[in-house]
Amino acid sequence: MKVLRTVIISVIALAILGGVFFQLRKNKRDMNYDMTIASRKVGAVPVKAEKAHMSTIDFTITTNGVLEANHQLTVVSETQGKITHLYKHLGDYVQKGEVIAKVEDETIRAAEMVAEANVQQHERDIKRYERLSAGDAITKHDLEEAKIGLEKAKADFIKAKKALDNTSITAPISGVINQKFVTEGQFLAGGMQVCEIVDNHQLKIHVKVDGDNIYNVQKGEEVQVVVPVFPDRTFHGVVTAIAVKADKTMNFDVEITLDNTQKIPLKSGLYAEVNFPVKSKECLVIPKESIVGSMVKPQVFVIENNKAVLKDIVTGLSNNHNVQVISGIKEGDQVIYSGQLNLSGNEEVKVIQ
Repeated sequence: MKVLRTVIISVIALAILGGVFFQLRKNKRDMNYDMTIASRKVGAVPVKAEKAHMSTIDFTITTNGVLEANHQLTVVSETQGKITHLYKHLGDYVQKGEVIAKVEDETIRAAEMVAEANVQQHERDIKRYERLSAGDAITKHDLEEAKIGLEKAKADFIKAKKALDNTSITAPISGVINQKFVTEGQFLAGGMQVCEIVDNHQLKIHVKVDGDNIYNVQKGEEVQVVVPVFPDRTFHGVVTAIAVKADKTMNFDVEITLDNTQKIPLKSGLYAEVNFPVKSKECLVIPKESIVGSMVKPQVFVIENNKAVLKDIVTGLSNNHNVQVISGIKEGDQVIYSGQLNLSGNEEVKVIQ
């Protein structure tokens, strides 16, 4: 029994030693394989690249505002009395100088007639005083007093005539009666609102442009105006004024004027979007797709000696296609714009078409 136990133990020991030998041998083969794979040379990463070059960047400054009538004012009464006639009503078009309403004028007309007669009387008195003065029948002082009286009479006549004219309330501008505040037969007091006239033949838009872009806006340039109620149409306006001082938010007021004589005229009060087309001065540009990371801390891969080198850059203007590079690379550098996801830096690359 003792001999048999010894034999069994020896067999087990040999089996264990054999298993360890074979495992060590396998591990050596696996290690040699891994070393062989690691020692193999990785192939060049295919990329697309473009040279940084000098060009202009076209972009658009977009802002918004509300369409306003070029001329809009409220007509106010300069007289008082009962309205005897209303010649124009809500929605009517009125020409400049056309009578809108008439106020009773009997008393004012009578006062005007008296003032006119008073002037005529003073003129006759002056002629008589001049003849008397020539014969020393009156003093020069009396003649001067008569002349002063004539001037006062003329002033009274002018005021009376003006008061009579004010009984006919006329339109100070051409346009449409947009609001009416009185009715026929109503008593009208001085300073009371009569109507609002709106002239939409030309429209204005006042928008805000920030300080970074204000020098890209020029007086007299044409801009594109988009009105949401006409999504398929583009209207054209002209920059007519630019503020010389920024407001508290560091924005500048810009006025755009547009013609409104098209078949379907626009109405004041509509929301509008204004697009200022801008072309920059010539600058160093690269494709926008080449930017790695964000525009806050932009980087690009540049090919140097057939390897991808990651570089920090400083950017400026941009549009949907190109980005201005202020510093970090130079003109002629090959910048990778496709295939960057396979790069981390210093990989060998191959430019493909």
